[in-house]
Amino acid sequence: MTTKATHIDYHDGNTICKGIYFTPENSREHLPVVLICHAWDGLVQEVKDKAIKLAESGYIAFAIDVYGNGKTLTDMADMMPTVAPFMADRKVLLKRLRAAVDAAKIIPGADSSKIAAMGYCFGGLCALDLARGGHNDIQSVISFHGSLLPNGIDTPHTIPAKILAIHGHDDPMVPPEQVAAFQQEMTDKKADWQFIAYGHTVHSFTRHDANNPDLGTVYNETADRRSWLTMLNFLTETLQ
Repeated sequence: MTTKATHIDYHDGNTICKGIYFTPENSREHLPVVLICHAWDGLVQEVKDKAIKLAESGYIAFAIDVYGNGKTLTDMADMMPTVAPFMADRKVLLKRLRAAVDAAKIIPGADSSKIAAMGYCFGGLCALDLARGGHNDIQSVISFHGSLLPNGIDTPHTIPAKILAIHGHDDPMVPPEQVAAFQQEMTDKKADWQFIAYGHTVHSFTRHDANNPDLGTVYNETADRRSWLTMLNFLTETLQ
């Protein structure tokens, strides 16, 4: 299936966010929309490639710009200064994410009643924060090797979105105590949640260039393939 790419600028206050969405060509029906939240390095080609692959499965795949102004990073030394404002005040992050949801609703051919979000690493946390926001316009979210830290803000007592968190069991950046706390949080908020952990798998297992065992970031072809299929099944259940 061929896809069409469309650039879209949307606003969070005075910040211009530069996203891109991919639509299956020649589709004659309104399609579900899946927001794709990028990792620490921003909206790079890797994210766009995942969006293309998702659009080939019959979705409008909207790769969003969390940082704003199309900012991308190549040096991890720049990560913390860029991410820190969003992590220090997760209300700021949620507002930025909600701007993307509003933009998704007006994409031509989008079914605004069927919206999901997925993300990788930092983007996994973003997807989970959209669910934690408690809005009924998000049907489901998927986190791939994402941080599971709570947002520390007053959120609804229940989470209406269905949750899928996919994790590397040996991920040093998301230790067992963080996993346990997340699972308890989801249970306490009466979420419909699933948690899948792959053995002998660390952080960044979907990222082909990840190859730093000392840091705990290593690509895992098997976990990458399995997690994508698991995600597609979950989207079929929650959006189709």
